[in-house]
Amino acid sequence: MEKAKLEEFNHWWTSEKVDTDLALPFKRDIYPEIEKHLDKRFILALVGLRRVGKTTAMYQLIQKLIEANINKTNILFFSFDEVSVKLSDVLETYKEIHSKDIRAEKTYIFLDEIQKCEGWENELKKYYDLYPKLKFIISGSESLFIRKKTKETLAGRIFEFTLTPFTFREYLRFNKVEENEFKYETKIKPFFIKFAEKGGFPETFSFNTDKDFKEYIRALVVDKIVYKDIPRMFKLEDPDFLKVLLELISTNPGMYVDYQSLSKQFEKDRRVIKDYINYLKESFLITLLGNYRKGSITTLRKKKRAYPTDNALTYLYKPKIQEDFFGRMIETIAVNKLKALSFWKNGGEIDIIHEDMPIEVKYQEKINSEDFKTIKEFMKKFNKREGLMLTKNEEREIKFEEGTIKLIPVWKWLLEEK
Repeated sequence: MEKAKLEEFNHWWTSEKVDTDLALPFKRDIYPEIEKHLDKRFILALVGLRRVGKTTAMYQLIQKLIEANINKTNILFFSFDEVSVKLSDVLETYKEIHSKDIRAEKTYIFLDEIQKCEGWENELKKYYDLYPKLKFIISGSESLFIRKKTKETLAGRIFEFTLTPFTFREYLRFNKVEENEFKYETKIKPFFIKFAEKGGFPETFSFNTDKDFKEYIRALVVDKIVYKDIPRMFKLEDPDFLKVLLELISTNPGMYVDYQSLSKQFEKDRRVIKDYINYLKESFLITLLGNYRKGSITTLRKKKRAYPTDNALTYLYKPKIQEDFFGRMIETIAVNKLKALSFWKNGGEIDIIHEDMPIEVKYQEKINSEDFKTIKEFMKKFNKREGLMLTKNEEREIKFEEGTIKLIPVWKWLLEEK
């Protein structure tokens, strides 16, 4: 590959630091944990949805190394996002530029969007095993590509962090709200409403118009994944239909996924529907919950529920957010914050079962006795003594014969330390 291309990616070889437009000053809550793993032997992987800050985190790590007086030419960055080249070509060109012996010197290799590099798993395994002084930090926008291949090829060699869209806590920090102000509802509530509606993609926070916001999410998140990333991974005949399914789920958060009825509705084979929904999940665009059973998290026989991974996707497709729909967007936030795997349906229904605790979202003006019925039923059936209800305003604990149910406003719950 051309030396000039590699030099262009690595401007710190000739300057004092990483460009501040790349290594942005704001760091994600997970960043310190990632940084701790920078000097460990194994491959460090950052995975997650497009545009959530994986590349920024890489540049921040590079800046950290420079500040720690690591030789700047011992830090290599390359992105496979728009360039088709082999990993061996990148490393050979790097060695030529700097006359490096990668056996002798500790070298940090940052590889962005690695899943786009043909045969990357085997090449990475080869270099990892043969050159113990190489530290690889990789990123990818597709969970399946990284996980499926790592199981086969890189078992025991890789440690993975998932970056999500911003949490509400990060959103407030980004907007320069001090932590000692988090307790003031009048200060926090306006931020919460905006975050709940438009989600946590950091580059959208400064947009002033819906047009700019929707164009960004459509072009740089949805279309790139639906028309480029997923078709490249799988033999996909109909990316337009993939987009139809994403819009359906995004505008109906918490919908039951009934493959048979979707097959009839869209006149598509049931297996195609199932595969396409799985592609959306593996690209971090949606999350799926299974019906809770004691002793196992999900059951395959029952229908699943689907949510978008961020409310930006709902806002993209919904022309107007009605107040009665807002509660479903709150559900989306709760599901994704907890990385929930289960709901419960047995006549009545509970939105989330997390670590065996029933959690209901009741984003309404007043909570009445009927709202506790299903959560109490679950607690009795499974002998659980605690339940949680996420509310609009109410905050209290209520003791029932079945156990204690805690009510907490959802904005406050989102700011609790976990």
